[in-house]
Amino acid sequence: MTKESKSKQYQIGFIIILFLSSFIAPVIFLYPIQELLYRPKDYYFFDPFFTAYIMMMVVLIMLAVTVLVNFLVTPKTKKSKNIQRGIVVTSFVIAGALIFLCINNYQYIDTKGLHMNHFFSLQEDFTSWEDIVKVEQTIVEKNGVSSPDKLIFTLQDGATIEQSLTGKLSSAKQLINEELSNYGLKIENKYSENE
Repeated sequence: MTKESKSKQYQIGFIIILFLSSFIAPVIFLYPIQELLYRPKDYYFFDPFFTAYIMMMVVLIMLAVTVLVNFLVTPKTKKSKNIQRGIVVTSFVIAGALIFLCINNYQYIDTKGLHMNHFFSLQEDFTSWEDIVKVEQTIVEKNGVSSPDKLIFTLQDGATIEQSLTGKLSSAKQLINEELSNYGLKIENKYSENE
């Protein structure tokens, strides 16, 4: 078996692993890594943004496609071989940066307020409880059943922060309400039509 055929076999294995792991790896690894790096000791709610999962899947699929193209295209000259290697290396560097941004995409609520680090941001956005003037829980009716949909935090400057009411956030509502009561606020229900 030649060195080149061994390399091709490794590439095929790597492509298959990348394609399969692109759907599994974000779900298994993203939250524990974020929890390890960013979760504070005391918190009410901690969760990655859903976009972090999606972007990590897309990045892993793009890496698999890059390696697949590298596998299928055989360069004829040394110059084109170097260009192909450069493209693959650049793709891996960009993918590494995007995976870092995925890991850095989280949100949590604690005794100080709301903390969010959006996808293309390296700095955490912080909103203290004192900056919040109103909190509404939207109730949506779907198929004749009313259910909570999201929490909307209205700030002093009129800006709003919307949080989808996931299971984790729902379980933290009581603690959030207690924190709001320190500032004379409470979560108010707001009924809306089908969205």
